[in-house]
Amino acid sequence: MSVQFARWTGGDAGGGHVNDPATNTEATIKIELQRLGEWKRKQLPDVPSGRSLARALAVSPTTVSDWLRGRRTPQTCDILLTLIRMIRGEAQRRSLLGCHVIGSDGETVAQLLDEQRWRAIYERDSHRRIQLGRLTAEAWRARASLEEQHRRTGHSVAPAPSLPVRSWTARQLGVHAAIGSESTLLPDEDFVLPTFVPRPHDTALKELLSAAVKRDENKLVLIRGDSCTGKTRSAFEAIREVVPDWDLSNFGTAESLRASLDIDGIKPRTVLWLDSGHRYLYGAVGESIAAALLERLDKSRGPVFTLITLWREHDHTLTSDPLPGQEDTHLQARLLLTRAHRIIVPPDFNGEMHAIREASATDASLAQALGVGTPAITQNLAAGPALLDHYNNPAGVEGIHGRALIIAAVDARRLGVNGPLPIEFLRAAAPGYLTGSQRAEADPENWLTAALAYAELRVKRVVSALHRLPSINGMGPRPGVVGLADYLEQHESSVRRFVCPPATFWTAAVEHFPATDLQRLGRAAAARGRFRHAASLYHAVADSGDTTALTLVGQIRETVGATVEAERAYKRAADDGHAVAMIRLGLLYEKAGELGSAESWYVRAAEAGNPGAIMRLAQLREKQGELAEAELLYMRAAEKGHVRAMLRLASMKEKQEDPSSALEWRKKAIDAGGESKLLRIAQKRERDGDWTSAAKIYELAAECGGTYALVLRARLYQRRGDPEAAERLYRKAADAGNTGAIVHLGQICEKNGDWITAEQLYHQAVDAGNTGALLHLARLKGKSGDNAGAGDLCRMAADAGEPQGLIHLARACNRRGDHVAAEALYREAATRGGATALFRMARLRNRNGDDERAAFLYQQAADAGNPAALVRLARLMEKEGDRTRAEQLYQQACDGGDSNAVAELIRLRKHSDKPLTYGLEADGSPSGRW
Repeated sequence: MSVQFARWTGGDAGGGHVNDPATNTEATIKIELQRLGEWKRKQLPDVPSGRSLARALAVSPTTVSDWLRGRRTPQTCDILLTLIRMIRGEAQRRSLLGCHVIGSDGETVAQLLDEQRWRAIYERDSHRRIQLGRLTAEAWRARASLEEQHRRTGHSVAPAPSLPVRSWTARQLGVHAAIGSESTLLPDEDFVLPTFVPRPHDTALKELLSAAVKRDENKLVLIRGDSCTGKTRSAFEAIREVVPDWDLSNFGTAESLRASLDIDGIKPRTVLWLDSGHRYLYGAVGESIAAALLERLDKSRGPVFTLITLWREHDHTLTSDPLPGQEDTHLQARLLLTRAHRIIVPPDFNGEMHAIREASATDASLAQALGVGTPAITQNLAAGPALLDHYNNPAGVEGIHGRALIIAAVDARRLGVNGPLPIEFLRAAAPGYLTGSQRAEADPENWLTAALAYAELRVKRVVSALHRLPSINGMGPRPGVVGLADYLEQHESSVRRFVCPPATFWTAAVEHFPATDLQRLGRAAAARGRFRHAASLYHAVADSGDTTALTLVGQIRETVGATVEAERAYKRAADDGHAVAMIRLGLLYEKAGELGSAESWYVRAAEAGNPGAIMRLAQLREKQGELAEAELLYMRAAEKGHVRAMLRLASMKEKQEDPSSALEWRKKAIDAGGESKLLRIAQKRERDGDWTSAAKIYELAAECGGTYALVLRARLYQRRGDPEAAERLYRKAADAGNTGAIVHLGQICEKNGDWITAEQLYHQAVDAGNTGALLHLARLKGKSGDNAGAGDLCRMAADAGEPQGLIHLARACNRRGDHVAAEALYREAATRGGATALFRMARLRNRNGDDERAAFLYQQAADAGNPAALVRLARLMEKEGDRTRAEQLYQQACDGGDSNAVAELIRLRKHSDKPLTYGLEADGSPSGRW
């Protein structure tokens, strides 16, 4: 196949302008293409043939035929001009350019085939289509918005207001109300704000922001702590003192933040207020937000402060490296959060109780909180424990039914619903959370009113499990929707992490949530093996107008082996122009060995502008040994910004012994991809075992200026047994300020017996803010026999947010035979968010053959909320021959949303009397064909 790359996206058309008989607005490009086709069929019926045109343009012959009959338009002007050139060339060879076009008013063939004329027609028609598309899109959006508001009240997105910091109240910015008397009320009606008692982290935050103001620099700050520990109040007090005259933008949704970043709508001297930051940083939208924030941090005119509050578990999830073989779904968020200055908010006021007692003499709220008798002052102020008691111990029938509404709300939040919760959704979902006798006790007419009243009851006049939300544009509550108390959300999301919601939850969701929430719920259902419900949710997304969801339906159909239905879903999405569906069809046919059909779908996706499809075509050519054509296609994909294609071209040029071209393509990859995209590619290559390619890409990523790429490349060299190269790269990263590299250098010195230098390096890393280095110092202390000093350092690390310090202490207790103390420390590590640390330590034991210890640690990690640990534990049970226990663990991990567990459970039950061919029902039983 002959492919001409230069005509895909670029190239000078050339040719002079001549009189255009088709300059009127009615002469659209389709009409002109139809005229051209009629002339060619009469004057040049066989040359150039449709097949030769198609091969040269990398499209199908049908596409060329459609163009020359005016049914479709070439994707780009350059493709059109290539078509014209080929036809004109043949006309010139046959001396036809001076002839007149039959049926025209004196037009010559040269004028008909003039490139400049066709360029003008294409540009005019393109402009007309863009204008029409804008009008159509605006009308569709307006209509969809109105329909959505009528059908699902409360899901419209308001623009983020930007007002001076001093104009915002604590209540508007999400500070929790507190228990108290009328004397402590603010003008915010019944909102109580107690006396602010600063702790060390408050001082650190204010100093950090003040220094940034003096240096006129951007600052990204992560304020981490559990719910109701004072994170938001700390941030509120800091900005009110340091930058009261700056603007503050408070974003209601992730989509609103992304839109503001996309249009660069953030001015200097602005605070970006990202309270409950997990709402902004998960999923594809979250990754795009993180990437935009990283770019703003590095390149934008400052100063801008970005303040993010996060719970511990979300911080651990977003900053943990992916496990071997798993997709890196949080790369951008991890890169962003590793750049943040961390402020750790402790859960209590242990060191400030004297100040609390002094303030309580004149503050009724603090006096009441102090009276509870624990140092968890902020939780007591927010009535968190009392709210939990109200939820866990419902009073009467209305309490039991109200608790069902609350559980449905918790499940919606933990599985991805970010917006307001429709009351009608809670009504429809609630029956699945009740027993038959509890449902029978309900008054059919009034049960919802009574249940809502219980769920909305304000505990200690401060907080309710479900609460009304303010109207977007007016006074009073937003009709038909409620919010959920975040203290309850955090607590119960942890308790219910391995519970799959009942069928009523999924069916109610289809009817009452907008497309963005449905898509996230669909992913949650699919990850739990509830394929029927996932498909139903995705179909609802498609019915709302977003037919890209049909591609996800197709993938689910493929998973259960229903390739015919998968093909049908992909084709429906492809008919709406979705290139990803076309690529999936190509993959489906390629897998079946139908390479001709696969190629045609890749071609269609390429025509739709998807560079990944061109990449697939190139890979197909390469497999077939057509290297020259593969190279041309890689070049096309590269010209469209496809970084992997650029890297592939670099490799091909190296094999062709053309180092200068290889270097040029690598430079283009750097310019097009930046550090984060290159890191994703490199990590995948490393997981696939292609270490040479991974090392080269890490080197490219490092050239973008990031130090994380240097560390990853050094680790790769360590694994490959090249310690000298690894040390050289660690030093380079350390010199650039990467504290992790300093720790790695310390480990190398420690391994070589140079404990003095190792200790100096660990101290240097700690001083630079790397709390994990405390654990390495602790290990050195232990080696030197100073067990007490080692224990103190481990405890310091745990208090600084490194729960692995507690794991080290637990191991020391086990070595001494104090298993009771060890168990207590493991539990404490788990409650401090140490599931990842526990899992990694268990995996290390597993690799070393200590299955018994690995099983214990996997169980601890699972208890701390890590479903992947259940999968590993189940594999150990299988290894021991206990298939029943293994199946139970896989099922539990399935319910917790681990897609690997779904695959393992399907495998385990493949030959049983209850196979899971079509996935699971909500209650865990096998689904029938759907």
